[in-house]
This record gives sequence, C-alpha cells and structure tokens, in this order.
Amino acid sequence: MRALNSIIKRNLLVYCKDKENVFYTFLSMLIIITLMLVFLGDMNIDMVKDIIRYMDNIMKDTVIPAERLVPGVRNPALDDANARTLVFSMIIAGITIVNGISASMGMLSMMSWDEESGKLAGYYAAPISRFILVSGYVISAISLSVIFSVITVIVSEIIVVLTGGTLISLTMALKVLGLIVLNAFSTTAFLFFITSMARTRSAYSGISTFVYTLSGFITGMYVPIGIMPDIVGKILAFIPMSQGSAWMRKVFTVDALHTAFAGLPKEAISEYSKMTGMDLKIGNTVSTPWMQFVLMFASGVLFMILSSIMMKKKNVRDR
Repeated sequence: MRALNSIIKRNLLVYCKDKENVFYTFLSMLIIITLMLVFLGDMNIDMVKDIIRYMDNIMKDTVIPAERLVPGVRNPALDDANARTLVFSMIIAGITIVNGISASMGMLSMMSWDEESGKLAGYYAAPISRFILVSGYVISAISLSVIFSVITVIVSEIIVVLTGGTLISLTMALKVLGLIVLNAFSTTAFLFFITSMARTRSAYSGISTFVYTLSGFITGMYVPIGIMPDIVGKILAFIPMSQGSAWMRKVFTVDALHTAFAGLPKEAISEYSKMTGMDLKIGNTVSTPWMQFVLMFASGVLFMILSSIMMKKKNVRDR
C-alpha cells in the first residue's frame, strides 16, 4: 500500500504543479459547458416540444385512459420552460461524463511523459507488481476525473439557478456522485489500456485527439444516439462509456421528464428516452441499472488486468 500511495501522490502533485495543464483543463470544461448550452440547447428544446405537439395531436383524436398518462396536470404555458429544464438536465449529465474523460486523459498523459523520460524504467526496476503500478496511474486519473466531474456539476447547477432553475436534491446528488465514481473507474481503466500503448508524447497526443473527438459522439453529446443508424446504436450499447452516459442522464432527468410530459401519454417519455439514447438496448432488452453496473464495473476490472499484463510484457521487451 505504501508503494501505491506514493505513486498516486507523486502523480497528482506533478500534474497539479503544471499550472498551465490545470488551467487548460478547467478552460476546456467551461468552453464545453458554454457551447452545449448556447448552441445545442435550442435544438434539443425543439425536439422536446415536437414530441409534446405530437402527443397533443394524438390526444385530440384518441381517448387515452388515465393509467396510460404521465401523472400530473398539463399546462401548455409552461412547455417552453419545462423543455428547457429537461434539456439543461440532459446537457449537464453529458458534460459531466465528457469532462471526466478529459480529466482522465490529462492525468494519464503522465504515463507517456514517464515513458519518454525514462522514469518508467525506474518503476520497472522497483520491487512492485505491475498491478500496483497500473493501479497507481489509474487511481490518480480516477481521482482527478471525480474532482473535475464534481466541479462540473457544481458550476452547471450554479448556471441553472442563475437562469431560474432549481438545484438537484441531496438524494439525487448522492446518486450522481456514485455514478461519477463508477464512470471514472470504468472509463479510466479503458483509457489507460489504450494510452499505455503510447511510448512518446506525440503518440499520446494522437491517441488523446482521437478519444476527445469520439467521446462526444459515443456519449451522445453531439448527436443523439436515437437518431443514429440502428447498427451504430447497437454497437454503442456495448460500450461502457455510452451506458454510463445513459444512466447519468436518467438520474439527472427523472424529475424533469415527468414535469415536461405531465398529462401526456407515457409513450412521450419512452420516445424521448429512445431518441436521446437514455434507453440503450443490449439485443432486444433495454439496459437496466443492474446490467449497466455489471457492464461498467466488469469492464473496468478487465482492462485493469489487461493493462497489468501489457505492462509486464513491456517491461520484458524493453530490457
């Protein structure tokens, strides 16, 4: 444990010592929040209002039993405000995941720096297992990912309050924190496995650019998963990052969904969940929280083990 703690402490101190690195990670977070709220907010709000109008037309022509309606009283005057609250909740959930990924990638850059500078060879020579070495880098990245994800939620909630919204409840905040930790573990373990292949900073930069580009699409931030080709949605359902994003969105939007679609057929919620990728199917089964937990946790453990094996082989190869 002493070796593990030393690696974690060293990585965090070295990363935080680089003020520019920390600054640009924060700047990236703020830019993403601003872009999503300003440019993609209206598009997603229109999607919600289109579903509301469609369901309103159905109710004009069909008598729907009360048990098939979303509980609550329909108030068309609040459609715009309710739709905006729902979309902001969706955006905050997505931004939290994406910024957590960015923070992980920033910390994992330590691996390529140590590889290129030769410091990693010192770890190989030390009497510590490869699993402890991998755990040190991964836990450092998980810690930073959790910190930046929590900051993202706090900043986003402040913006919501300033724009007339309400803060999330304590119960929801605890659920969000648990999901942040689980997502950080699952995502970081996978990213470490990928980035451990990089032997130089330039190689790492190439990999990180690729990850940054894809993360917004994999999590459904830039394009809703529901409007992607069916085959793409089926593939994304097996990616823990996508499942984590879907689960986070469900937690953030549980109240906003019922408020926005109050008095409308329950199909409105299922249709919106399908379009936005909150309901991802593995085969013909919609993923449940239990399935998502198993997939994310198991994948994290798997990639930790694979990374340890890769590091051990790299140690032998580099001698």
